[in-house]
Amino acid sequence: MKFLLGLIVLITASSAMSQSKIVSVDAFDLAYSGGLVFKHDDAKNSNLNSTTFKLNLNYAQSIEQYVGLMWKARVHINRQDIDYGKYDAFSSTYGAAGGVLYNFNNDDIKNSFMAGALAGIERATYGYGSQNDKSGFNLFLDFEAGKRWDLGQYSVANISYAPTISVNLKRYGGG
Repeated sequence: MKFLLGLIVLITASSAMSQSKIVSVDAFDLAYSGGLVFKHDDAKNSNLNSTTFKLNLNYAQSIEQYVGLMWKARVHINRQDIDYGKYDAFSSTYGAAGGVLYNFNNDDIKNSFMAGALAGIERATYGYGSQNDKSGFNLFLDFEAGKRWDLGQYSVANISYAPTISVNLKRYGGG
């Protein structure tokens, strides 16, 4: 799975070879940025099995007419399944968002402060124990701000470290 994730990032990064495009795998929703985890723990009465899959990708590209402004798109898939007797739990969200990102130093976006806003929709399903799963569409709005630090060029990709702080406003739908 790590190989597949690396291949996806390499392909999308190679399409963003100029400094006016940014592709990232990130830790959206305070989650590990990507991966597949199988875990099995022996317990006294029941065994605990959990499966987690997370993939979060961002893409941003400059808008040539407006200095410092970029359009941004994000897709995410986050799924967790826990099998623990009567305490089973399941959660699954997948969605997409779009918005704008402003770079405060347009001459060097790889070392720039940035701020942005995204609006999106996701499909969420939650299940607990023997209850019926609850699902619906959630609308959300994200505001983020942070700074990028250039880490250099490796192969065809320019690598930057870009921690951000974000606020997520979400309207939960469904049951």
